Parts: sequence; C-alpha cells; structure tokens
Amino acid sequence: MVHRHQHDPIYVISVAAQLADMHPQTLRQYDRMGLVVPTRQAGGQRRYSAEDVRLLRRIQGLSRDGVSLEGIRRIVELEVEVDQLRDTVGELVDQIAVMRSHVSFSRTFTAGSTGVTTNIHGPSASDPSDDFEAHGLHREQRRRQRFDRRRVEEAVMFALEQSKPRYALNQPRFALPR
Repeated sequence: MVHRHQHDPIYVISVAAQLADMHPQTLRQYDRMGLVVPTRQAGGQRRYSAEDVRLLRRIQGLSRDGVSLEGIRRIVELEVEVDQLRDTVGELVDQIAVMRSHVSFSRTFTAGSTGVTTNIHGPSASDPSDDFEAHGLHREQRRRQRFDRRRVEEAVMFALEQSKPRYALNQPRFALPR
C-alpha cells in the first residue's frame, strides 16, 4: 500500500479544478499570480497536491465572501507566515525545555544501613555551587547557559510579537474563520 503525503503532487489541473469546484482557467490564473503554484512535471504539466486543493477551496471561500484577489493573496501570505512563526515558536519552546532539563537534575536518594541518605543524582540541598561543580558545570559554563537561555527566550518573545496582526490605516480588516 502506497502512503501519500498531503504535499505530494498527484492531481492534474482538470482533477484539481473539479475537486476545488473551479474552472481550470482559474487555476492557471492563480498559478500566474503566485496564489497556488503547483509542481511542474518534466513536460511542464501542472500537478496539484491535496494541500493545494485545500488552499484552492480556501481561496474560493474568501472570494465568495467578497475579498479581492489582492486581499486573498495577502491573507494567504500572512497565514503562511503565521504558520512558520508557530513552527519557530514550537522549536524554541522545545529548545528552552532541553536547556532547562540540563540545568535541573532529578533527585534520587538512597538510605544506607545506618539511615544516612546519600544523593545519587542531581543537586543536593546543601550548597548549590557544589552541585554545579560536581556535574562539571563551572561558573563560565553557567554564565553561557544563562546567556543562551536568555537569547532563546528573547527570540520566542520576538516571534510571538511578530505573529500579532498589524493593520495599516485605511486598509480593510478581514475576520479569518478558523
């Protein structure tokens, strides 16, 4: 059984047009405009993916709602940008989690026959500086970790700030259905 990915170019223009309930000429126009750019086969034949068909349907819905083609182009552009920023934020959040896991260690204790507890893994409650040195994390390494963590957190905040919609004066605002 062959598993297809949503981005695999499998539909010729006539099939994609039928699936999107559009005329093939409309798909050609969208290709020229850069709205939906299909993959080209060796002979120049357009091939559309399931994701392309989904986007064509989205464009058709916006068009039916009265949005101009230029407005649709801008909406699609912004949606792609937001998706990329969400991916970036996800990656940065993962990096923060990894960095935090390197700094905070799990604590495992064992009790000897005398009842004295011994710290096997992780920092002890006595002196935090001993814990770092016991794990090979010296002052310079800790400083670099704090600096790296700060840079990642700043990048996350920047990405979140950039993902907020910004509107220029005298430009129409569109409510994007989700």
